[in-house]
Amino acid sequence: MTSSVSNNTPLVAFPGPWSFLLPKSSIILVSDQELETLARDPDQPINLSLDTTPRMQSLRSVCEAAQAAGHRTLIVAFDQFFTQYRPGQNAPRKLMPDSEEYIKLIATIGQFAQKYGLALELSLLSPLEIGPSYVKQTGESGIWMHYRKGLRDPATGAYSVQLWRQQRWTNNKGPIRVEDAGVRVFAFRQNPLYGTPYLVVDPKTIVEITDTAHVEIMGPTEGSVEAVRVRIYGRGQTDIGPLDRVLVVQIYRTPEMDYFSEKALPYLKNLVDRYVDAGVKLNGLYSDEMHIQQDWDYFHHHDHGEFAMRYVSPGLVRAFAAKYGNEYQDFAKYLLYFVHGQEDKALDLTAKEGAMHVFGSTPEDIHATALFRARYYHLLQDGVVALFTEAKRHAEQRMGHPLEARAHATWAESPTIDYWRVGQEPDNPAKYEYTSNFVWSNTVQQAAAACYDYFSWGDFLTGNGNDHAEGGYADRDYFALALACSTGILNTIPYSYAAYWGMPGPVADRRGALVDTYGDAGSPFYGMVQDMQHRDVDVLMLYPIDLVAVEERFGSWMTLYGYANYVTQAKLLERGRVVGGAIEMAGRRFSTLVTLFEPFPSQQLLSLIRQMLQAGGRVIWSGPPPLLSNEGQPILTTWSEIFGVSYTPSQEWGKMVPGREVRFAGLLKNVSPQIILTHLLPDRIYPVIPQKSVEAIASVQNQVVGTHRSFPNGGSAVFLGYRPRDDQAASLGYETRNWFEVLTALGAYPPTGRFAHTNDNTEYLSRTTDYLCCRFPNGAIAIARHFRHTPELWQGGFARDPKADQDYLQQHPLPSSQLQLKNFHVHGHTITYEGDLAVTFRVDDRHRMVAFAGRNANRIEVDGHTTVFADTPMPLVAWAPVPPECRVPHGAILRIFAVGEGTVRIPLLQSLREVQLFVEGPQPGSRGDALPVRIEGDVLVFTLTSAHSGRWLYAVPQS
Repeated sequence: MTSSVSNNTPLVAFPGPWSFLLPKSSIILVSDQELETLARDPDQPINLSLDTTPRMQSLRSVCEAAQAAGHRTLIVAFDQFFTQYRPGQNAPRKLMPDSEEYIKLIATIGQFAQKYGLALELSLLSPLEIGPSYVKQTGESGIWMHYRKGLRDPATGAYSVQLWRQQRWTNNKGPIRVEDAGVRVFAFRQNPLYGTPYLVVDPKTIVEITDTAHVEIMGPTEGSVEAVRVRIYGRGQTDIGPLDRVLVVQIYRTPEMDYFSEKALPYLKNLVDRYVDAGVKLNGLYSDEMHIQQDWDYFHHHDHGEFAMRYVSPGLVRAFAAKYGNEYQDFAKYLLYFVHGQEDKALDLTAKEGAMHVFGSTPEDIHATALFRARYYHLLQDGVVALFTEAKRHAEQRMGHPLEARAHATWAESPTIDYWRVGQEPDNPAKYEYTSNFVWSNTVQQAAAACYDYFSWGDFLTGNGNDHAEGGYADRDYFALALACSTGILNTIPYSYAAYWGMPGPVADRRGALVDTYGDAGSPFYGMVQDMQHRDVDVLMLYPIDLVAVEERFGSWMTLYGYANYVTQAKLLERGRVVGGAIEMAGRRFSTLVTLFEPFPSQQLLSLIRQMLQAGGRVIWSGPPPLLSNEGQPILTTWSEIFGVSYTPSQEWGKMVPGREVRFAGLLKNVSPQIILTHLLPDRIYPVIPQKSVEAIASVQNQVVGTHRSFPNGGSAVFLGYRPRDDQAASLGYETRNWFEVLTALGAYPPTGRFAHTNDNTEYLSRTTDYLCCRFPNGAIAIARHFRHTPELWQGGFARDPKADQDYLQQHPLPSSQLQLKNFHVHGHTITYEGDLAVTFRVDDRHRMVAFAGRNANRIEVDGHTTVFADTPMPLVAWAPVPPECRVPHGAILRIFAVGEGTVRIPLLQSLREVQLFVEGPQPGSRGDALPVRIEGDVLVFTLTSAHSGRWLYAVPQS
């Protein structure tokens, strides 16, 4: 019987993460002229290229192609990055999304696109672009403060300080002018703490002397940020006492919002309403790089080697003072406590050290100063996210449906854009470990621009993601892959991506195989086998977001470790709970909780840890014992009681022991000794004295830096007072595996128990074999050959030079990408398989192959059951049942995708007498041509030809 269903009837639906399979058309603009041309003449071709090859298209041709392909969304957005590929299109922007003229032009384009069934995705709610009209309408603006320290003669009051006054920044949305808004000057006296980088300054003793200040322009602008050298000088006010230092604060006015003003949210809601009233139909919000105004230039806007600017709008000051105390109403003077390493006028060697100012001389005072900085970063970050998330909700309400906002928050990442001194050698291979040539992390700049907390931005972004593997950095420790899994599970649509670019094609293929194995929104052929979910893992690590607040030189990582999930303390407390000795969060279960560097735990976090331990869970606290809670209260006693140790805090954050060795005992007796690499903050040790019932398990020269305490119900509390290093990339010429060995010794990676004397845990196999192995909530398994020992020596540009890439690959042959598995035990299964790059599969309780994706293969054996799916190996074969959420009436029950030619055999798990097989039509999931197909027993058999190779196929029961 032939189906009477119309060809227009979809065969599958695309809800949730499946919606990411729906393709979009895009127009990325780099000038006002392009926008005006599109709106004025939809038939006028312009260059829309994103690389070195021109691509001339008109608005009409873009819309016609989108309609033919069944697209529903047209992206129209500006991206400064691509000006490098559009000669002559680099004039300064005047048309911004909050200007009336821009809205009119977009409305014209939108109305034209609607004729082709397209709604728009616009960069409508981006902090970078919402500002110029806000400034005009409200009289408010962004305020940044730039600080520079200098000497003052108490006898005459004379001081003279030079700094680089910045005049222009350039970022994702183009260049902006940074306006001089005046200077303020504060006098103070400092008292050094011997043997520490700290200088004590009581905030109450800081005196403003702005009335004495004069400004002199010293020289011409220089550098990509257009900075001019200025001198701020003065004398007098000798009656204020022996104050021999000054802090000069250069104030900037930027064309952006006061994100903390009571006018901010009404302005954004009104902006949305203006688009709605203009008839603009939205399907999404283009949200690439959601941060407040900052400059793209990584390393050329510093003063004396420091990123010395902070956003300090009147609204932010009011919010901070309301939350933390009226003493912060004059926030400018508190910028002294952000100063790092500005001792260039010192008469001794401290001129070269990273000196910082603190509230007082006690360890608690020093920690309180770092807590102050952490609170600033958190308030800025969370305030901006909350504002734009609320505006997005309003836009969704006005549009009547959710608006996709799929992107990553920041334009730079740590460690990708951190700085190591490597001479004339490529720097990417160095970015895996703290060594003595580590110079600076970009995290402080991201924190100041409100985009260092990827987890917080997940409240706004859809699916979220990261761009860590950019510019040729290959993320060989898999940190970015794990981070995508971590942000993904917490998102409204729980499927983040781990982007990568700037590498030769074969290298990108290897990276893609790892992405597919982690389930990080890579190839949909692998994703459908895994039900578009991230891999599962047992270990949860607290993302060290406050490391930068303790010392700004350092970033948002302690050790790049790919075999755990990450979460911030805030998100853990918001989303996680203890169930049966484990953390349950976002439908996942974690039997081990680890801290990496958590200086300010809340009382709630310690309560959760205690609850987990009492219920039989496993907690590992690495890094410094905390003196103050996130709430600002003493917390060391509570922490010490949990871990059963005594700790005596000092004025330093831990002890410097560069070159010394950590040795292990007791539960960790089989763990290899670890060398402490440097004197840097992350490498400090924290010796403790264990109580009688607590076992010492790690030491450095007779100082106990590791302890284990057992709880009655099997709970295990471990303290590691050092930084466990783990570098599978062997970036120093040898592998380091301390985290893995410690976690394994403590039972964090248990086997399934199916195979005697064999640990078939996926993470254990990933660190002990040539293969990366992952498991998924739906039972899927994924395996790829590791790609972790090939250093990034290629050119890292976005547009590729094919000949240069070919020459590189000839000079540096890549290791094999072949999978050669023979009776390989993984997560309760035995696998025999040969193929390329990556394989993923799923079997049912009867060991029948439910779903599969693999390359250059034609068979797989799992648990003694062989599935032959092609007569000869094919470049790609993939299939998976259509899950219930994607089913439609009279629709498909099975998705298939294959590349090549020959006979394909797909196992059927339900008895069907007749099935139709359709090639996808012009629209995603639509019904196209029917292919001849037959059923042989419980196998669907068809012949794949070149005409249908590389096309989605859908199996539909015949009614």
